[in-house]
Amino acid sequence: MKSASVVEASAPARVDLAGGTLDLWPLHVLHRGSVTVNLAIDRRATCRVRPGDRGLRLLAPDRGVDVHCNSARDLRDDPRTALVAALVEEILPDAPLEIEYLSGVPFGSGLGGSSALAVAVAAALSRSAGVALPGVELVRDVETRVLGKPAGVQDYYPAFAGSLHCLWFETGRTVPERLDVRPTDWDEHLTLFDTGAVHSSGMNNWEVFRRRLEGDPSVARPLDRIAAAARDMAGAAHREDFRAMGSALREEWEARRELAPVVSSPAIEAAIEAALEAGAWGGKACGAGGGGCVVFLAPPERTTAVREALAGLGEGRVLPVRAESRGLEVS
Repeated sequence: MKSASVVEASAPARVDLAGGTLDLWPLHVLHRGSVTVNLAIDRRATCRVRPGDRGLRLLAPDRGVDVHCNSARDLRDDPRTALVAALVEEILPDAPLEIEYLSGVPFGSGLGGSSALAVAVAAALSRSAGVALPGVELVRDVETRVLGKPAGVQDYYPAFAGSLHCLWFETGRTVPERLDVRPTDWDEHLTLFDTGAVHSSGMNNWEVFRRRLEGDPSVARPLDRIAAAARDMAGAAHREDFRAMGSALREEWEARRELAPVVSSPAIEAAIEAALEAGAWGGKACGAGGGGCVVFLAPPERTTAVREALAGLGEGRVLPVRAESRGLEVS
């Protein structure tokens, strides 16, 4: 039975600390021992679903969207509405609806905003439809359909469950491991810097994916190094050893920037150089790189200096965030 009430849902974005790209099947099959490590943050995607009078109305104030149409099918070609429209088609296609949504993070930031939004929208629609909440597979498949390219899975786990996740890719299965976090500890070490440049995760990952499946050794070798750095990151996260996590972050980036020229950019390089000179242990671009945000880990006594150095670059901004224990919430 469909609900006649308003349903609200929210889900956190994430900072990927190590192992990204390897969550694309079959890359983790080709690089045994792959793991991804990511941290949920308090930038949350939100969605409100209410009954409508007729057709479908979508509102996204942060993207300048306020459209009304007869069906979700009419909104599939607009990148601002395609993901939400695809989820409506999949979960609740026939009911008149009004859906308002916000991603919670800058567009193209590399913080998994579209995946967090997909989780929040899918959950709100499912609750409205009176069916079970969605799983990782549903939102992954719908987002893949919208992108027209393979989508990994690492972004969905922190959106569903919050906190820090190590996703271990074993033969035939993915093993999620959720580790509790103390936000105050992360406040002392983590800095997130938004370069202001939009990145394209689908294009960057697709280039790496294609070249790896073609057997390009210049991609295979860095992916092996990324997998090793991610294992170091997971071990350090278990020990809550921030210095070791910082070293793994730096090693991950050194390997990742060898994947393709589009992974880095002058703005990313300038930010990392400034932060390292100010005392950071390491930093890396978030998501597939090429733009978006850069994450840094530093000793507590150097974190303020790192943030001041980044603020002094003249372009971009330090983005205030905290580690987030809460995952998907539906009311």
